[in-house]
Amino acid sequence: MPRRRLSRYAFHRRLRLLRRSQRRSKGRRAFLLVAMLILALPLMVIPAFAAESVGNLPAVDGLSATGLNQDMLIFDRHGTLIDDIGDHGDHRIVVPLNSMSPFVKQATIAIEDKTFYKNNGVDFGGIVRAALADYSHHHIAQGGSTISQQLVKQVFIGPNPPPTIQRKIREAVLAVDLNSRYSKDQILELYLNTIYYGAQSYGAEAAARGFFHTTAHDLTLGQAAMLAGLPQAPTQNSPLINPTRAKARQIEVLDAMVAQKMITPAQALAAENEKLQFFYPTNQLQAPHFVDYVLQVLDQQYHIRPSDRKGYRVYTSLDLNVQHRAESVVKNQIDRFGNYYDFHDGALVSMDPKTGEVLAMVGGDNYYRPGGQINMATTNTRQPGSSFKMFTYTSAIESGRLNMVSPIRDQPMVFPLGGGKDGLKPYAPINYDKHYHGTLPLKMAMGNSLNIPAIKVELTTGIPAVLDTARRMGVTSLNQDDSHYGISLTLGGYGVSPLDMVTGASTLANMGVRHRPAPVLSIQDGLGKTVFKYDPAKNQFQAISPQVAFIIDSIMSDDRNRCMSFGCGGDLTLPGRHVGAKTGTTQDFRDNWTVGFTPTLATAVWVGNPDYHPLAHNSTGIVGAAPIWHQFMTQALASQPDQWYGVPAGVDQVGQNYFLPGTESLPATLAGSWPVCRFRSFNPNTVTDAQLTVNGLPCVLGYTPRDLAQGG
Repeated sequence: MPRRRLSRYAFHRRLRLLRRSQRRSKGRRAFLLVAMLILALPLMVIPAFAAESVGNLPAVDGLSATGLNQDMLIFDRHGTLIDDIGDHGDHRIVVPLNSMSPFVKQATIAIEDKTFYKNNGVDFGGIVRAALADYSHHHIAQGGSTISQQLVKQVFIGPNPPPTIQRKIREAVLAVDLNSRYSKDQILELYLNTIYYGAQSYGAEAAARGFFHTTAHDLTLGQAAMLAGLPQAPTQNSPLINPTRAKARQIEVLDAMVAQKMITPAQALAAENEKLQFFYPTNQLQAPHFVDYVLQVLDQQYHIRPSDRKGYRVYTSLDLNVQHRAESVVKNQIDRFGNYYDFHDGALVSMDPKTGEVLAMVGGDNYYRPGGQINMATTNTRQPGSSFKMFTYTSAIESGRLNMVSPIRDQPMVFPLGGGKDGLKPYAPINYDKHYHGTLPLKMAMGNSLNIPAIKVELTTGIPAVLDTARRMGVTSLNQDDSHYGISLTLGGYGVSPLDMVTGASTLANMGVRHRPAPVLSIQDGLGKTVFKYDPAKNQFQAISPQVAFIIDSIMSDDRNRCMSFGCGGDLTLPGRHVGAKTGTTQDFRDNWTVGFTPTLATAVWVGNPDYHPLAHNSTGIVGAAPIWHQFMTQALASQPDQWYGVPAGVDQVGQNYFLPGTESLPATLAGSWPVCRFRSFNPNTVTDAQLTVNGLPCVLGYTPRDLAQGG
């Protein structure tokens, strides 16, 4: 058939369409050419013009993920995280690439840089694709930056730099240099530990912990895809702020992984349908008073601080299960009886006597109430009352002047000085029950916590000797000159801490071997290198002999010795178990104490009020602190068999009593009357030490002054 000729109109119409198409094609080509020239040409001429184009560049050598600023992590003895201490709420926890879930690595590469393992730090194809997308959408739709470029931006340029061509060129140059010096896995490890995921989380580990309360190692495909979608726009894509957009972004990541054949469509669908639970940023701090104590020890002993940002991993002695029991018991006692007895705070410290390791520490009932940050277990000292007598009687047995059956007369005593607010009035100590009990053996005087016999024992032994014994056994609070301390020392008249008291009890529990409190078992730096490991053998000191410790342990564990004042079988005993214990109550009922031990566990408990106001209804250690001690010890020792000590060599046994060799028969020096002062009247401002002493002992008045302030 003859060809039909086009009409002139149709011919010109086609010509116009062709020219229009050619103009559009030329415009697209021109745009691509300009984009490539702008973004690619500088990279092609880097060897000749880089220095002139971008100026001085930082060196990229020496980079390491472990060198990044990161959090200090504090763990309990079993490896359970107690606290993650970041930088003003920002968190980074560096972990090696091989410990991360493969899903988070694959998802990141698929959505951020699919040619990661092939490019040299700059993806020219990605630049072109980004340019086309930006042109077709008439705005910036794709960035075109590789993982390497994003990394150098974070590390060397800053997270929010100005969008200039020069900055892009600098990123590209540094990215190429980075790839020439590091392996791809090293770069990916740096990236996944550096990039910001939102919610104050830097790096995949911090993000996994923050958003999902898991670790980067255990991220599921759905969780990993959600996280991988965040760095592009951490706020806009956040599941906490914009869950709809976050879900859409997660699907984009999963689709990208399918396209790269990293996962199957079925896996992507399962991950898309996975129900994810998200958590708002919180500080998962546990045992807060103990953490504060550990930070203090780290600073003072090892010069390590969270502000160092070196990623220290601190493994502590705390047993979190035991800690939770301690917290619960303290809180329950205050909730049940605090209003009646008017005590509103408590502290507990528990220690392994064989090592000095602190297993539990409650520094107060509520860390978050006003003033609750004060650690009543360590930083505050309170009068320990009669619980301090364990040091007095230890010193007395050690001196060889007294034994556990030495008779002591419980009688009225009035010292010329020591009473009143200024100490210039007569001082007449009294027993808790305000009665006198005649002559008793030392073991019963100690067990029933009688004050006057304790003073006689203290003065016979010597206040300096008692101080020396207490300090050797672990009391650090009594650090003034010996002359500062008076008769009330044995009655607990000078402040000590529960940590001091449990250290002393642990010394008795460990047959006289003292360990200073050891809250830290090991410390690792950000490289995983151990910089400290606790060795109990380097922290032990034979404070008192095993023989002296055994005799005191025998007195404190015999419930018959305290039945007169406390009744038999009370909270100072543990059914079916040998245990030594001692209560303490200050004279004005401001402080309640109980201290006790077995061979494997020593615990000190304090109950009172931080503002020092007195307790109500004659609240003593037996009703305030002892129930806490009893319940805690019962629970903490539930899985352990009963244990006690064998009689050590160098101890003589007579019936059920124990003696240091040569002390079985001693003069009954404390069974008679106490030396009486030789004056009838005196001026408290001018009386001399010589006048106040008879036969080497502080004398008592032979009369009762009219203005005597009982207990003053």
